[in-house]
Amino acid sequence: MIRITTIAVFALAGTALAQYEITIDVASPTLMPGESTVVTLYAGFDSSDYAMAAVQTDLLTSVGSEGWSDAMRLAPMDGPGTQDGFPSATGYDQIITGQYHIPSDFIADPTNPMGFWQATYTAPVDPAAPFDVDVATMTRDYAVYLRECCVGGASRLADLTEGSATIYVIPAPASASLLALGVLAMRRRR
Repeated sequence: MIRITTIAVFALAGTALAQYEITIDVASPTLMPGESTVVTLYAGFDSSDYAMAAVQTDLLTSVGSEGWSDAMRLAPMDGPGTQDGFPSATGYDQIITGQYHIPSDFIADPTNPMGFWQATYTAPVDPAAPFDVDVATMTRDYAVYLRECCVGGASRLADLTEGSATIYVIPAPASASLLALGVLAMRRRR
């Protein structure tokens, strides 16, 4: 009885360790007006799989594509048939990334998590008030290669945890205070 319970616990623990997730890394999550930050998407997978094969996702942002630039796929997930995505009213649509794995000719990079896409967000120069830029993924394909020796892959979309992050844009309180003090000084001189 004890042996069966132990096996069941180890089986559940192995299942709980699966890391099929997209992580959104924001280099500088708090920005002043006009400042920029680099946002990178990473694909993670369970250690029982060999490598990432493909990710097809949309990046949804609360500001659409306004303020975003320099969108690009990251090597080695920039193989043939991939694309950087298209700016849209909701962010970036149809980001398609993937890498080849043909054991006799080319072995896929098994880095885990694997960076697959990156872009720069620049805060507006004159925001009226502080605001947040919410960022999330909505994925349609998330596939892994199962073994180094074989071509076969498998979808992990059903087990995927989508990524999310927030960029905080905060107008400089010091500049507003300096402006107010300047106005007061001018009024006193009159």
